[in-house]
Amino acid sequence: MDSQEARWVVSTANELNNLLQVIAEVGTQLRRYCGQDSEEVRRYFDMLNNSVLRATMVTTQMLDKAAEEPVPVVPSVAPPLLRPESIAPATTSSNAPIEDHGGQILNPAGPKELIMIVDDESFVTLLAQRVLIDEGYRVVCANDGFQALKLYRELKDRIALVILDFTMPIMDGAEVFEELLRINPRVAVMLSSGFTEQSKLKTMLAKGLRGFIPKPYTQQKLLLQVRSTLDAGKS
Repeated sequence: MDSQEARWVVSTANELNNLLQVIAEVGTQLRRYCGQDSEEVRRYFDMLNNSVLRATMVTTQMLDKAAEEPVPVVPSVAPPLLRPESIAPATTSSNAPIEDHGGQILNPAGPKELIMIVDDESFVTLLAQRVLIDEGYRVVCANDGFQALKLYRELKDRIALVILDFTMPIMDGAEVFEELLRINPRVAVMLSSGFTEQSKLKTMLAKGLRGFIPKPYTQQKLLLQVRSTLDAGKS
């Protein structure tokens, strides 16, 4: 295995591990909602937990194999491999307390900028949250436009970038963007969507939208787009 292949193995294994952690977390939350009364429910959730655990073990083996290669391989993101039942709903990459502003600032002691994720899809939010926190960013999340505006009013002097979903109930991304501009005409917003009306996207770009990332995105694409958008704003 050459250097490029080894780096690909490490990157793929880390990205898979992030996805497994999100799947395990969603399974844990669903299990709480469904309760423990049904034997059939317990059986299906046990199957999910066992499958995630086996897949996690495979990623561990992939990382161990890459580490044995005589090439310098340093993974850009190396999240801890956790058993599904040990994953908490709001984790941080440090032991610092979570700062509460109606939402939660995760990883408050992180060395990088504070980013707000606005998305009504919990799976997408969890994945982006984990990737950004593991990279050292501080993160606050909102699951709809109203919560996003409330949080931004409180934290506008600290939030460096808003990752905004386009398709949301009641207020879509374009409407939230308009309100954010009223609060701060220089707000840095990166739109994230699997479907966007081209006319609305062009209008948003003309009004100062800083970037766009199509869904579904990979861990690497998210980090690259976030960093380039932040750096472009500074220059």
